[in-house]
Amino acid sequence: MESITPGSVGVVYSIRPDSSLLLGLCYLSNPWLCEPEEVEHVDPFKIGHQVCVKRSIAEPRYGWGGETHHSVGKIIDIESEAILCPDICRANPRSSSYVCLCLQVGDWVRVKATVPSPKYGWEDVTRNSIGVVHSLEEDGDMGVAFCFRSKLFLCSVADVEKAQPFEVGEKVHVLPSITEPRLGWSNETAATIGAISRIDMDGTLNVKVSGRNSLWKVAPGDAERLSAFEVGDWVRLKPSVGSRPTYDWNSVGKISIAVVHSIQDSGYLELAGCFRKGKWLTHNTDIDKVQPFKIGHHVRFRAGISEPKWGWRDAKPDSRGIIAGVHADGEVRVAIFGVPGLWRGDPADLEIEQVFEVGDWVRLKNDADDWKSLKPGSIGVVHGIGYEDDAWDGTIHVAFCGEQERWIGFSSQLEGVSRFVVGQRVRIRGCIRQPRFGWSNHNHSSIGTISSIDADGKLRIHTPAGARAWLIDPAEVEKVEEEEEVCIGDWVKVKESVVTPTYQWGDVNHNSIGVAHRAGDGELWVSFCFCERLWLCKGWEVEKVRPFRQGDRVRIRPGLVAPRWGWGMETYASKGEVIGVDANGKLRIKFRWRDRLWVGDPADVILDDTPSPTEASNGGFCS
Repeated sequence: MESITPGSVGVVYSIRPDSSLLLGLCYLSNPWLCEPEEVEHVDPFKIGHQVCVKRSIAEPRYGWGGETHHSVGKIIDIESEAILCPDICRANPRSSSYVCLCLQVGDWVRVKATVPSPKYGWEDVTRNSIGVVHSLEEDGDMGVAFCFRSKLFLCSVADVEKAQPFEVGEKVHVLPSITEPRLGWSNETAATIGAISRIDMDGTLNVKVSGRNSLWKVAPGDAERLSAFEVGDWVRLKPSVGSRPTYDWNSVGKISIAVVHSIQDSGYLELAGCFRKGKWLTHNTDIDKVQPFKIGHHVRFRAGISEPKWGWRDAKPDSRGIIAGVHADGEVRVAIFGVPGLWRGDPADLEIEQVFEVGDWVRLKNDADDWKSLKPGSIGVVHGIGYEDDAWDGTIHVAFCGEQERWIGFSSQLEGVSRFVVGQRVRIRGCIRQPRFGWSNHNHSSIGTISSIDADGKLRIHTPAGARAWLIDPAEVEKVEEEEEVCIGDWVKVKESVVTPTYQWGDVNHNSIGVAHRAGDGELWVSFCFCERLWLCKGWEVEKVRPFRQGDRVRIRPGLVAPRWGWGMETYASKGEVIGVDANGKLRIKFRWRDRLWVGDPADVILDDTPSPTEASNGGFCS
């Protein structure tokens, strides 16, 4: 038999009685017999995945077929021997790798270290540069926005890999290896530390520095995160860390909880825990923050626990209690119902139990079971708490809209929501096809004011168009805020009340829809899919509109003379589904009977509210 190549990918044909495996490999005529410990599980390739040849493969098993390392194909078939059939060439799964890595518009990326040169060259981009995906083409090409470029950087999805995105609130400084930042020092130095206040669509970090009036702009490729941990934080080993993290945790399990005792140099932390003596070091990349236990928290034992660290001591697996004390190493003292004195515990043996008070508004979680007319997403009002022998039994009594009988269940099935109050303005959520109590001559654009609220949460709405109160289930409405500030990433259009924008119209008009790209000093830079440069306006001159999303059903806007990029054989009757959305709002739509995607301006289409034949009138609440 031909020798087996380490790294080969195959499919398990059968498992023998002695637990040995018969593995099918694409280059063997017969299955290969092996032991389970000789192989490891890998994520399977699937039809539709985009793949390319690994950079480490000099010659694919079935040849290049005129393709290169830059070539990207979509798997259209997988043969029984685990041979991939992309739309560019036949491939051995060992020589292929996922190149999109589920890449989406908005992902942060950098050029792979294994890529000698991107498909269309480097231009002014370097290996350290970090950008944001703005467009994805069907042929595997993509456009990446870098904060130091006015135009998108074109490359293949095979050229890049995901980078960890920066987040608002993180503390950063310029990398020590950087002598001249891409966006300049702006009177700052290598010792300057600040917190990210805003992130532009091209990845520009707007950093708030103490004593500085304006924000300091930093390129993400020039920035380094500082430790987000502080003394006193509760932490746990990351699930993704292998059996041995940077510093050996010894007896520390992945569910064990420790407390940050001190912060060392180079990202190392000194931890303390009640489950072992002394302190130990770990790197901040090996751990995650967890919610600390505080005095007054209601707790219960973690599901599946065999025995607490210091034994049960009169407690039971279903016992509940209240935190009465917390030590510096995380050890807790719990007042457990029915147990005399305070119970000593390891926080890893316990979990916080959400407790709701009478009058709180709650919603059934997505994993909650259906009950009568209720389903996940239903909203109600807490009417009581269940007790057994003067101790809380963990149940909550909730009155839900439209149900005479109260729902009784555990708090783990509920989550808190902000309460509705009389005087608030609301409207029906866009995903609701048919309200529970009917439309009462209203529609999705109708905005009303809450005039009264029943004990079960049912809302009575007054609208200018209605003589009688409009009854609405609270799970079907959304609150209408007065004038929300436009944020980076919001979809906007010019207000109808604006006759001429401060900086003129250019190619933009009242119907144009764009995406807020950058902001500062009361001004807004908006990206429109038909403009090469950002359009400048005052922040108050635009208003937010609903963004188009993948999966939206759309149709051509009635009355449109001609779509921006032509009809492409489509008509007013054409209905399709949004498959892709670029960062500038450009839509890629799949119309029925059409082989390729239709590219359109968001101002040229509208949502298709007509339910499909297979869609229930109101099968559930939208998230």
